[in-house]
Amino acid sequence: MNGIINFLKPPGMSSNGAVVFLRGLLRVKKTGHAGTLDPGACGVLPICVGKATRISSYVMGGIKEYIAEVTFGKSTDTGDSYGSVTQVSHVTLPEAETVKSALRAFSGLVTQQTPAYSAVKHEGRKLYELARRGIEIEPKQREIMIYDAAYIRQTSDASHLLRIVCGKGTYIRQLCEDIGQNLGIPAYMSFLVRTKCAGLNIDQAYTADELKNMQGQFQDALLPMDGFLHTLLRIDADKELFPALINGNNVHVGGEDIDKACIYVQNRLLGIGQRMSGDLKISTLLVDR
Repeated sequence: MNGIINFLKPPGMSSNGAVVFLRGLLRVKKTGHAGTLDPGACGVLPICVGKATRISSYVMGGIKEYIAEVTFGKSTDTGDSYGSVTQVSHVTLPEAETVKSALRAFSGLVTQQTPAYSAVKHEGRKLYELARRGIEIEPKQREIMIYDAAYIRQTSDASHLLRIVCGKGTYIRQLCEDIGQNLGIPAYMSFLVRTKCAGLNIDQAYTADELKNMQGQFQDALLPMDGFLHTLLRIDADKELFPALINGNNVHVGGEDIDKACIYVQNRLLGIGQRMSGDLKISTLLVDR
């Protein structure tokens, strides 16, 4: 069983919890998620099954869309509604137009601080594990890409709904805090749903109950790996080369050098490999031998 499942992670379930749930339900050893989603958040979480775990980096690199609610007037240690309040302000809360104006600063290539409560590792330990033990680490800075930051509507005196389209490594919790800093008001993320991830849409995502009700017939829920490897070139090999290719052998086919490509035989994706000096070889096998 190999492929990707568009899983609708519910709030209260961690991303690793989703992997454990799917592993038990599908009864497969190899499963993994492609892009952490906060336990309190819900939405699209791609689950890689079987050989698809080998292409998780391609899935994680896709564009993501979030609907987030930012609440002004207080901040928390985790940056979301599940943390302890660390600051309260009684300054005038921003109006819709003020928040819209502040969003303009968060477009394109943006430098963002990695939250203390995150799965990023420091010397082999996850930052949130260190934070829970009271160990402070020098904040890390990284560049992220925000393709669109749009204002949707005001949901309360203190809260506003936003739509964020971004690239890999973006922390929406941190973005909400940064918007608050831009306005000189503490802020936190009070709600988050991921509506799109790596081409997957929340409208087509499967809930835990829907997957349970499939009673072992999961083929319809498994998406082929081809759709997540569209950035790679394609090489089609003759069918008589199939045994040699899936066993990791070099086969001479001629043609220009290609460092990384999807290798097919009879329109079936066999794996990712390279063609160098006319020799074709699969380095990442994506089918069962």
